[in-house]
Amino acid sequence: MRWQQKLTKKELRHLHETGARTLADVRENVLYQSKMFFPCWECVEIGRKLGIEVELTAFHSRSESE
Repeated sequence: MRWQQKLTKKELRHLHETGARTLADVRENVLYQSKMFFPCWECVEIGRKLGIEVELTAFHSRSESE
């Protein structure tokens, strides 16, 4: 099964809007989101759906400091 077949049309449209065309692009995008204080939750969820494990370091460090 191709990775695109695991996603909904809405999720594929979101990836298209972000410029992610390949699985490598998606992985890079998800890893980038992990460093953001306000990550794109849709990108993070797509990554998790595709088996890309990521820890939201900036988001969690911000939450713990409050």
